[in-house]
Order: sequence, then structure tokens, then C-alpha cells
Amino acid sequence: MSLRSVYWPAPSFQNDRIHITGDEHRHLFVARVEKSETLEVFDGNGSVWTAVVESVTKRETIARVRQSRHVSPPSLELILAMSMIRIPAFELALEKAVEVGVTRIVPFTAARSNVGAGHRHDRWMRIIIEAAKQSKHYYLPKLDQPIAFDEVLSLPASSKIIFAERGGGPLKPALAGSPVLYLIGPEGGWTDEELTTAGKNGFQLVSLGAALLKAETVAIVGAALIRYELE
Repeated sequence: MSLRSVYWPAPSFQNDRIHITGDEHRHLFVARVEKSETLEVFDGNGSVWTAVVESVTKRETIARVRQSRHVSPPSLELILAMSMIRIPAFELALEKAVEVGVTRIVPFTAARSNVGAGHRHDRWMRIIIEAAKQSKHYYLPKLDQPIAFDEVLSLPASSKIIFAERGGGPLKPALAGSPVLYLIGPEGGWTDEELTTAGKNGFQLVSLGAALLKAETVAIVGAALIRYELE
């Protein structure tokens, strides 16, 4: 059984003890974490501590550090540029893509996006944190503020991919190494102008086959296939 993960950025230590408060403590309290249970605490930048719970109160969890280590960053920098789609679908894509291994998420508005991002950055960061904890990714993915389609096209990357339901080729020849930036369109699909503009900006059109997939499905499957090809 894997250890319970706790995200605790910039932890402070008092006599080799970590004092966990806030949301992470509430998660532990609700989950009825027990004294002597071993936790895995990470800071989102590769530092990981194995700690044993000494006490749990209503205000904090105190755990004594037994071991520490530093994990190397991911060898593949994988950037998901996700157009705004229905919020539940967007959040599903966000959660599962982080579990698969994306390292950065860039929300953007496409011509056929029918919803706005709103003020959801804090909520989306909580989703990212929980997904990173679930999948044992010790480097927390970065979440950008929403931008426009034209701004997405100017992001630097060694491999630039736009998944399209028409006119796309195979994935493998489109991959030239890391970082990989891949674009996911809205539920209404890309416009011809967007596909043409992306092509002029160095993006390779890629298809995942004849099946018509939902945007959130392409975001998840695309990440898994890119990792398979490059790792």
C-alpha cells in the first residue's frame, strides 16, 4: 500500500517535526489519519520527506521526519494548451492529464469556445495538487493564467502539435523532442483559420484516428501517447 501524500510547500521544521495545517491538515483529519501512520510529504519542487504522525488535533497534524530525498525533475516537459470547454469536462481533462504527466497547463480561448475561464485558478490548482498527490508526481505542474489563441501559438517548444479531427497525420513523426506543446481544441472543433494559422507557426496537425473523440479524451490520451513515444 502506497503512503498517503501531503503537499506542503516550503515546510518549516522544528526539531525534525513538520507542523501541517490548513487544507492538507483538514484532509488528514477527515481521513482519520492515525498516530504512527507514515506520510510522504513533498514540496512540489522535488523534495520529499517520509514522516511519522505523532499527533493529530483539530488545528494541526505533527509528524516527525524519518527520511528525506530529492527527486530529479521529469525528463519530458509536456505542456498542455487546453481550449476552454464545458467546465466539468475541462476539469476532468486537467485532473487526468496531470496524473498522466503533463508539467504545465495553459488554458486559452479558441474561436468556438463557448465558456470563459472565470475566477477558477485557485480551484484548478487544488485539482492539480490532488492529481499530483494521487499519481506521485513530486514536481507540481504549473498552471498559467488563461490567454488568447494567438498567444498560445508563440509559446516556445521543440515539438508543437495541434490535435485535429481532420487533416492530421501520425503522432510520431511530429515529435522532435522536449519540450512538447500540444493543443486541444474546443467542443465545436477548430476553425479552418485556426488550423492554417497554427500550421504557419510551426505546429504539426496530428490525428488520433477515425473515431470522433471528446476534447477531454484527446487531452488525456494525447498526453499518454506523447509520453510513450518520448520516454
